Amino acid sequence: MTIPRIYADFNKLDQDRNAILVCAGTWRDLEEQGLQFSRGMKVILSMPDDIDETGKPDFLETPAVIDYDQEHQYWIGRFDWDELEYRSVKEKRLPDSI
Repeated sequence: MTIPRIYADFNKLDQDRNAILVCAGTWRDLEEQGLQFSRGMKVILSMPDDIDETGKPDFLETPAVIDYDQEHQYWIGRFDWDELEYRSVKEKRLPDSI
């Protein structure tokens, strides 16, 4: 099963530095993939950020687990900041056979 990629704005964070998932791009990605958030759901949070060395768009990405902030009434993505990196960097580490 493929882990879904969902838009997140890594500048929109809660007090614990989790991604707050309230952007139009987030909801568009969920709709396009026929998904709904649920607690414990695993996703890849993704934000267009730059271009790679070939001039193609690049994305900041990280694995995350979805949770719901009951106090503020919104979904969040919990992730490890040490795992946030550019997709192009991650792809360079993958074997050619994948």
